[in-house]
Amino acid sequence: MGALSTSLSMNRLAWAQMLDTYLQILVSGLAMGAIYTLTAKGLFIAHLATHKLNFGQGDFLMVGAFLSMSLIIAGIPVLLAALLVLIALGLLGWGLERLVIRPLDRFGISGGSTYSWILTTAGVALILQNIAELVWGKSSHYSPPLFSEGRDNVIEIAGINMFVEEILVIGFAAVVVAFFYYMLFRTRWGRAVYTVAFNPEAAMLLGINVRRTVVLVFVLASLLAGISGILVGPLITIHPHIGLMFTIKALAVAAIGGFSNPLGILIGGVLFGVAEAFSNYYDSAFGDLYPLIFVLVFLVFRPSGLFSEAQADVR
Repeated sequence: MGALSTSLSMNRLAWAQMLDTYLQILVSGLAMGAIYTLTAKGLFIAHLATHKLNFGQGDFLMVGAFLSMSLIIAGIPVLLAALLVLIALGLLGWGLERLVIRPLDRFGISGGSTYSWILTTAGVALILQNIAELVWGKSSHYSPPLFSEGRDNVIEIAGINMFVEEILVIGFAAVVVAFFYYMLFRTRWGRAVYTVAFNPEAAMLLGINVRRTVVLVFVLASLLAGISGILVGPLITIHPHIGLMFTIKALAVAAIGGFSNPLGILIGGVLFGVAEAFSNYYDSAFGDLYPLIFVLVFLVFRPSGLFSEAQADVR
């Protein structure tokens, strides 16, 4: 009986440890899924208003992560550092629309390709990568934590140890996503975006400033990238080439949920982040590869994603 009791106790301990590990992986996946969702939201809002994608969205995130790291290391308080990063990213988004996107709209008819913006936004991404290499070098860096004293600071919730940084990143990202939905569906600006997406000429007849709306869309997309960069810095090592990875994963997230459905993008981000976390746990060498392969196979059978296009009332 004693041996049986000892064996049962060991089994319970093993199951408890396994559950603790899986829940920690789940939280890590949700934290990264929140980052992917914010990045994909930036792609979504720009595509919604202009039918164009910013292939430098991930590199905007990279710039935000490096700027945040440098400011915090320099001793600037986190809130002030975050404000400065968002101002810089907002200006970067304005410059992208003014110098890269708008000229194509003006001169594209006279010889420019319909998809010239792919090369121009990808070119901006390469420029940002090279600038980052010149300023911060090619090696990887660790950003100081935002919400806790150390990167490995943990709290116990229901007997399970979880990293403070990941929990607060999830919570903060949820607030940002909720505010994004409020802006998009509960404000005049959000209705203006959908009106411009539906028919820019009709939007002008309704008195909507189409150009200003498009500029604000790109600024918002850049702010979302900046917030993502600020939040992701303490979670992973950052280097000048992480931008392409985040752009690809954000596109994968949008493809899973349905690129025209903001709720689908949220669900896609959660699913992708959790799948990636468990994939890395079981195979750290190719953990990032398996979720992308799954997305490719998934799109073969459901090209439109989990959800169909969301229709909005723009009256």
